[in-house]
Amino acid sequence: MTEPLRLGILGAARIAANFVEGLAPSSAISVRAVASRDLGRARDFARRHAVPAFSGSYTELLADASIDAVYIPLTNDQHLPWSLKALAAGKHVLCEKPLALRAIDVDALHAAARQAGRVLMEAFPYRFQPQTLDLLRRVRSGELGALRHVSGEFGFPLARADDYRLEANKGGGALWDVGVYPLSLIRALAGSLPEQVQALTHERGGVDHGLAATLRWADGMTATLACRFDSFPHRFARIVGERAALACGFHNHVDASQAWVDVFDQGGYASRREPVAEGNGFLLEAEAFAARVRGLPSHPLWPTEAETRDTTRLVEALLHSARAGRGVRP
Repeated sequence: MTEPLRLGILGAARIAANFVEGLAPSSAISVRAVASRDLGRARDFARRHAVPAFSGSYTELLADASIDAVYIPLTNDQHLPWSLKALAAGKHVLCEKPLALRAIDVDALHAAARQAGRVLMEAFPYRFQPQTLDLLRRVRSGELGALRHVSGEFGFPLARADDYRLEANKGGGALWDVGVYPLSLIRALAGSLPEQVQALTHERGGVDHGLAATLRWADGMTATLACRFDSFPHRFARIVGERAALACGFHNHVDASQAWVDVFDQGGYASRREPVAEGNGFLLEAEAFAARVRGLPSHPLWPTEAETRDTTRLVEALLHSARAGRGVRP
């Protein structure tokens, strides 16, 4: 049997704990070490989650020859430097979204991965869900006809005043945190960049707490997205074509209450609810990452370099549009 991919984690934040718990059933990937700048925090994390090794230094973990790959759930501004350092150390990299805060840096990361001969993936758990695969299959099969409009929304109440997501210099803001989810789905379904985007924001303390945007393609297709840090928790996607439409929640982790897609193709507003499989997105994305490292065929929704770059370009364009008060070309 193939040995599991030996994974180290840079950081001991809450998302890292959820990630480790999600991976627990896997035989394809094994968490072997965790590092934190606070040695006590790394020790506590390792003890709670049965991780064999811990360190008070990210650099020390990267120097460990027994580690094949790293997962990076640090603050957004730290994704670029530590991904570059991990690739230079010969590690495969699974990095939380956003991979970088500028499209030019996304390109630099992919170039570094190619030079190092290592796998680099931006972590978007929802992409590996059967629910998302079902959306993609239906759209690409032509079941809906030509796409006419895609909309996506994601919001929740961010209660902690000291959360890094409220700090502009750390890549904070609702668009970078939750808006990139519907934006990446829109880009994956459209298959290309739009010709124009326009955005409005509600800002506090130098970051967007809410953003609404419109996007338009040369063929007439349109899309809208909305994201918020001060709303009831919600996450929806709607896809409208010439002949049919779809709606669902496009969640990172799909349980029995969410494992469905509404299909509108009977005329009028009638729909039927079709079931899809459940899944933990952390487990699904990590096993897809491990398979790619092992040279196995890529998952159908593996994020391409173009999609990752384009989503980042769109965030840059939307923030520029909001500041400029007009539509811009990404």
